[in-house]
Amino acid sequence: MPQVSLRVSLLASVVLVSPLVAEEDITELAPILVEASDGVATEGTGSYSTERATVGGRQPVDIRDIPQSITVVTDERLEDANANSLEEAAFVLPNLTTALGDVYTGSLYSRGHEVFTYNIDGAPRPFLSIYGTAPDLVFFDRVELLSGPSGVYQGTGEPVGTLNLVRKRPTSTPQGRASVATGSFDALRGEFDYSAPLNAEATVRGRIIAYADTKNSYVDFVESDREGLSGTLDVDLTDQTLLSFGFIAETQDALRFSGLPTFTDGTLLDVPRETFIGADWNRFESDSIEGFTELEHRFDNGSVLKASARRYSRDVVIRSVLPNSAVDPLSGDFDLLTFARDFEEDTDFVDVNWSSPISAFGTTGEVTLGADYRSTDQTMRQNFDFSAGTQNINTFDPTAIAEPVITFPGIGPGFRLNTLTETQEYGIYAQGRIDLGVRTKLSVGTRYVLYDSRVRDTGRDLIRSDIEEQRFVSNIGLAYALNDRLTAYGGYSDIFQPQIEQRADGSQLDPVEGRQFEVGLKGSFNGGSLTTQTAVFYIEDRNRAVEDPANPGAFLDSGDATTKGFEALLQGFVGQNWMVSGGYTYVDTDRDDDPTSPHTLSLWGRYTVPEGRLQGADLGIGLRYASSFSLGTIKAPSYVVIDAMARYPITETLSAQLSVENLLDGTYYTRVNQTTRGNFYGTPRRLTLGITMRF
Repeated sequence: MPQVSLRVSLLASVVLVSPLVAEEDITELAPILVEASDGVATEGTGSYSTERATVGGRQPVDIRDIPQSITVVTDERLEDANANSLEEAAFVLPNLTTALGDVYTGSLYSRGHEVFTYNIDGAPRPFLSIYGTAPDLVFFDRVELLSGPSGVYQGTGEPVGTLNLVRKRPTSTPQGRASVATGSFDALRGEFDYSAPLNAEATVRGRIIAYADTKNSYVDFVESDREGLSGTLDVDLTDQTLLSFGFIAETQDALRFSGLPTFTDGTLLDVPRETFIGADWNRFESDSIEGFTELEHRFDNGSVLKASARRYSRDVVIRSVLPNSAVDPLSGDFDLLTFARDFEEDTDFVDVNWSSPISAFGTTGEVTLGADYRSTDQTMRQNFDFSAGTQNINTFDPTAIAEPVITFPGIGPGFRLNTLTETQEYGIYAQGRIDLGVRTKLSVGTRYVLYDSRVRDTGRDLIRSDIEEQRFVSNIGLAYALNDRLTAYGGYSDIFQPQIEQRADGSQLDPVEGRQFEVGLKGSFNGGSLTTQTAVFYIEDRNRAVEDPANPGAFLDSGDATTKGFEALLQGFVGQNWMVSGGYTYVDTDRDDDPTSPHTLSLWGRYTVPEGRLQGADLGIGLRYASSFSLGTIKAPSYVVIDAMARYPITETLSAQLSVENLLDGTYYTRVNQTTRGNFYGTPRRLTLGITMRF
């Protein structure tokens, strides 16, 4: 596939101070024209809240009409949090948790389950932290999270949550943004974003976004260089027909860290946070590119016909020295292995759908009908080397380990395989929302899926697994408007998700199956500038992929499991010049592979100085709390992290922002995994100073 090599050296940039209009005790946003074809863009609104999202349908939908929990992290909230990745965005939400997989990226968990899929504009992609994270968030307007199953629209359906990244779109008036930031651990980042019409009539519009990001880490030897570029063209073929096409390309070159081992009894190591277990030649190389085309036509009666096609390709090379045993508490000895994997993936996705208002039998509503196709080819080559042997935690030297010569295919015991996985999925879906009167809306959806996946061991010329599935996946729910501000809802959803993960013998895991029940209450106040959500959920599922502790890179089927919990969220303006974002989540699961805390709390507040010498400055502070958590015999204590930011408008177009993560420099473990590896300290105090210019 094409190699991506970019280097952006940029000058810098701003933050849009939220323009407010205060009337008595109600704070409202000043009118701002935001141009985007989906009608729900958050860029330029200056708000933490929004009342609409696209994750609940193929067209923008009122969040209160969806009988499931939906949370949106807006462009303003991402900027205030200095969040450039999904993992960093997850720190903002109490119902989404990051469990580190290296210092920079990690697994995401929602409702006690790992999230293995994310979407870009509704098109699904696999999300396995071993291959690196999702695209940089500089390309996106917002992050949408639909909690719970979503099998009607999102492929076969992530059982516990659908993450949808919504692209920034070209605008009909020129606008630009450039920024540069530097900070702790030799971090340096530059961004450039420019959008403009390309003809006098503004019927052809373009947008180009680029970034370069380099940084070291609080862990010795660990470093990362990432670069990316995207381009988009929107063409109005007619007043009602829009053609959009473009690409996103990224590359990463990193020296990764697989976490610390524990002592043999599961006790966490009390070593300095900078301790690195690996070799100074560890490497992770990733190149990815996605091309997309969308065609949308709006009819006079309000219906919309939309067709989209995407192709995504990536290449990954991994060479890592990993701990392969726990640390003996008496001698300090532990074993190492060298893990090597080459991975290639090509995914095609096509979707055609029609959405329309309906009126029949004295009632109104909306209906969506569609069909999609997804094809994925994955080539993996994997082998191990044990020549690094036994080491000692007290005298370990990462520079003293020689790099072995590793060849493919791997021969011998363990997960040493060359495999080709070919997957195809055909789906037909329908979703309807009907106004039953008495302020009640019924939501019903179903999907018929044909799924076929074959894994072939190319080194031994064997068929490891051949899975064929046909299934209906459905949901049903009611939303009842208690008044103009509050809506109560209840819903049921099926869970069915074939899995691409493999067992140690190369065979593919069985599909995840189950169901979810959810009831909740959604609120919208102050003209939509403040939104609230509460939800109670109960999930039953089986066959979920869990890491195989005896075979790095392989997975096992989990047994039957039940998960229940409660979520409460608050986003938006709570008073004049005050915005908040946060909430609380409780998860109780009998799954034995959930490394997250049962209780999590996230609170953030931002105050905009209304007058005086600091007029227009933004001051923000917040906390993240996680109760004690465990996995097997490994237990970690609870922790609280304080974050803060300050932003000052130097001129109308230029601003400076200082962000501080872990203000009090607390020492804590943020993830536990296995006695052999995967246990991570949280990030020490980290400062980032950025300058932003808008033009």
